[in-house]
Amino acid sequence: MNGGRRIPSWLRRGLEAGVVGALLSVGTLVAFQASRPEPRLTLPHGLDGALILLPAVLSLGVLAVTYPTLLAATRQDARLGGVAAFLIAADLLMLFSLIQRESVYVHVLSRSFPLGVIGVALAVPVAIVSLAAGQVATAPGFGRSAGLRAVVAGSTVTLLVVLVGGYTL
Repeated sequence: MNGGRRIPSWLRRGLEAGVVGALLSVGTLVAFQASRPEPRLTLPHGLDGALILLPAVLSLGVLAVTYPTLLAATRQDARLGGVAAFLIAADLLMLFSLIQRESVYVHVLSRSFPLGVIGVALAVPVAIVSLAAGQVATAPGFGRSAGLRAVVAGSTVTLLVVLVGGYTL
């Protein structure tokens, strides 16, 4: 007898990576609260702002996307798991950020946003590069080799995005 339907492996890995990525990215909110006295109205400029944004961008854009790629059996499993993990982690971080009610003023847009939304917005290009590097850089498109290339490409883009974001926001 079949005991029921099993969750597809790409979805299970996406859920695992999404939850872990969201938990790690909450460090962004903790770092922001620990680094600034009340009232926390603006994100600090420069290296301080970059270091505050780093946990969210790295955990959402690199960790959550590459974990399913490292463990995937097929190229499609790697893509679906990476996208699912990013969406789950981003949603959980934004939900926690909205519940926390900790918003910062973004000078470029002249508006206030929850810090989780800013972290997710900066993590989108990193996630796209990580996912693309894992799919394009190797012939099979999945496994350890693809995951390693995705981590290296995503980490490099994370450094650039966080530094630019820290100095412009």
